[in-house]
Amino acid sequence: MIFRRTLSTQATEGPVQPAFEAISATQDGVTAEDWFVSQVDHAQLSGDLAAAIAPHKVPNVSKDVVEAIRLHDMGWMPFDGAFKAPMKPKVGQDGRIISFVNGPPETVLSAWTGSIQTAQSTGPLGGLLVSAHFARLAQLYVQDEKYPPELRAQAQQFVIREAERVDRQLTLVQKQQNPPTLEEIEQLLWVLQFCDLASLYICSNPTVPVEMPMSLGGGQLQMRYENGSFRVQPGILDNVVILEIPCLRYKDGRFERDIVPVKVQ
Repeated sequence: MIFRRTLSTQATEGPVQPAFEAISATQDGVTAEDWFVSQVDHAQLSGDLAAAIAPHKVPNVSKDVVEAIRLHDMGWMPFDGAFKAPMKPKVGQDGRIISFVNGPPETVLSAWTGSIQTAQSTGPLGGLLVSAHFARLAQLYVQDEKYPPELRAQAQQFVIREAERVDRQLTLVQKQQNPPTLEEIEQLLWVLQFCDLASLYICSNPTVPVEMPMSLGGGQLQMRYENGSFRVQPGILDNVVILEIPCLRYKDGRFERDIVPVKVQ
């Protein structure tokens, strides 16, 4: 779940900060009665952003790639629910509300596996991108000594398994007519990661502008919210996009729903 303290979108100010750190900070101290967006719905917004990328600025973002990005968190459905089938926020063993930044690693790895399997339905390139995306994230578990050895070993097995999957999917991709080059595939992976991070930024709404680790469209990407719109620089979107953020809240024993429209350009 991606928690959002207020429904209204807040303007950003101050110096630019690293994107993931700023997004993660919004999840500190959240409560079970705060508004949130499910992982499944966040991924749908990621796909909406991918569909709006200007092809003359970032080529090869095909319909299959957009659909894979749209489905890249479907494995979270059993754990997170969705706008139309919501689940209540959960409390971790440490007493904190579980958000997308502090989920139990065993659950995370299971959700990632389900997401990859779903993305494969879009074709070998989509499966390859989502597999490679989560394999890179899993390396964080492998490298972090705060996790017990058995969990780090489990994450390492995930990385090995997904590397094998990527090789199989790459073989299938290269058999297709006019396949993308390895460099183009790497750029599409950056597209997935940008859309994922941008959607997290829009859903969680930090009050600071952010810089992302990837470069697309001729420069390193930044986002901010000002003058009633989320703005991406360099401008890689084809036009102004209207997104509808499906927000949920569990309060007084029932779910509340609201749709928050936002502009992105």
